[in-house]
Amino acid sequence: MKKLLITLVMITGLISMYSCSFRQSSQSSETATTRPTEVTTTGTSVQTTTKEKVKADPDIFTYNYVHGEEGYFNLLNEEPEFRKKVQEGDTCWAYAAAASMETSHFLKTGNSITVDPMAIVNTVWDTNKSDGFIKKIDASNKEMGGWGWMVTETVSRGLNGVTLDSAKILTDKGRDALKDAIRSRGGVYAAVPDNSDKKDWYGDYYTMNDAKSSIADHAITIIGWDDSFPKNYFNEEASQNGAWITYNSAEGILGSYYYVSYDTPLTDIISFTATDKYSNVLSHDAGNEQDKYISRGEETTVANVFHAAGKLAAVGTYNDFDEEQSIKIEVYDSSFKTLLYAQDATLAFHGYQTVELDNPVSVGDYAIVITYTKGAPVEGQNIDYERADYVTACDSGQSYIFLGDWKNKASIFHAVEVPEGEEAPAVDHTYDYIKDLKDMNDGNIKETLGIDFTPNNFCIKALYTY
Repeated sequence: MKKLLITLVMITGLISMYSCSFRQSSQSSETATTRPTEVTTTGTSVQTTTKEKVKADPDIFTYNYVHGEEGYFNLLNEEPEFRKKVQEGDTCWAYAAAASMETSHFLKTGNSITVDPMAIVNTVWDTNKSDGFIKKIDASNKEMGGWGWMVTETVSRGLNGVTLDSAKILTDKGRDALKDAIRSRGGVYAAVPDNSDKKDWYGDYYTMNDAKSSIADHAITIIGWDDSFPKNYFNEEASQNGAWITYNSAEGILGSYYYVSYDTPLTDIISFTATDKYSNVLSHDAGNEQDKYISRGEETTVANVFHAAGKLAAVGTYNDFDEEQSIKIEVYDSSFKTLLYAQDATLAFHGYQTVELDNPVSVGDYAIVITYTKGAPVEGQNIDYERADYVTACDSGQSYIFLGDWKNKASIFHAVEVPEGEEAPAVDHTYDYIKDLKDMNDGNIKETLGIDFTPNNFCIKALYTY
C-alpha cells in the first residue's frame, strides 16, 4: 500500500493570500444558467495555512491512515513528473486549468507539454483586443480573477504552440462521471468553496470540508480520489468517508495537494485536453458564452468563411446539449460553388471539441459548412458583468446561416443523375445555394431568425496542421 506524502518545506515568502474570484453578476438581460460559477463568486480571499502539520491530539499517532488499493486512484502514480506551480495573484482558475491540460496530454501521449497559466491570464485580459472580455476597472491582469470557461474560449484559439482540443462539462454529471474523466482524460478543473477555517492538517493529510457553503471562490485540479478516506479527518466532520485528491496552486509547496471531502459541493467542473499538433487556428468568435445556439428544426446549417492557405486538419465547435449531437462537416471554396470535402461526425458530450478530418484538405479562401441536428453554437450579444464586459461583433462575410431547405439543396448539389458512359453536365449551383444564405452581420438577423437575442459569429474554428 502507498501513502500520499506531503513534503513539508518551509520557504519564507511562499505563504501569502490569494483571491481567485471574479464577480460575474450581469447587469444585462442575459442570465447565466449553464455555468454555476459565472453567477456566484465574490472577493473572498484564499488563505494559506500556518498551522502545525500534525493535528493537536493526545495521541500523536491517531491520524495515521494509509489508503488501500480498492476505491483509490491518484494520477501522480501515473504521472510522477508532474510539476507543481504556485499561482500569482488571483489566478487559481488559470493554474487549475493548465494542470488539467498538462496531465491530460501526458496521460494520452506519455509526453509532457507546458501550459503557461499567466499567458492564459494575459490573453484573457489583453487590453489590445476588441472582443471577448474587456476590463472596465483599473486592475492588473492577475488581480482580475476568472473562471474555467474563459480558458476554453482562449486556448481553443491556440496559445504558444498549445491548442485546446476539448473541454468536457461535467457539472452535475455525478461522481462516477468525474472519476471516469480523471482516469481516462486526466486532471479535472473544479471550483470549490475556500474558507481557511474549514482546512487543517491530520497527520500527513491536509484536508478541507465545507459542505454548506454556496460560494465557490477557488479553483483546483482534481487528480484522484479515495473512497475510504476517513470522515473524521476534517475540521468539520464529514457525513461519509471519501475525498477527492486535489492539486491546489494557492498553497505553494506547503499543502500543494489536499483532500476535499465528498460532502463539499463542486461547481464549474470541466475536463480539459490539449495538444501541440496544430500550427494555426482561425476563428471569428469570442466564445460560446452562456451556451447560446440557434436551432431551425431538425437540421440547422451554418458556415464560417476563412482566408488563409494551408492544410486544414480539424474543425472545432461546441455542443450545447447534454446529449450527443450528430453533425455533417463540409468544406467548400469561399464562393460555395465547389465541394472540397465532406465528413460526418458526432459531438459526444456537452462542451467544446475538435473533429479531426480523416484527410487534411488544402485550402485558401474557403468555407466550413456544418449541419447540426440539435443546434448551432453562436456568440450571443454583449454582456455587462460587474468588472468587465463580454463583447462580441460580427463583420460582413464571416458567418452565414442557411435559411432554405437543406435537404433539397443537398439533392441539387450531390444527386445529379448521369447516364452510364456519359460525363456529368456542368451545373451552376450558385443561385440555388447563395440565395438562401443569410449573413449574420445583417441588421435584421434577430427578427429573421425569430430569436430573443442578437447573435453574432457562429462558433466554428479551423485548425491547421504543420
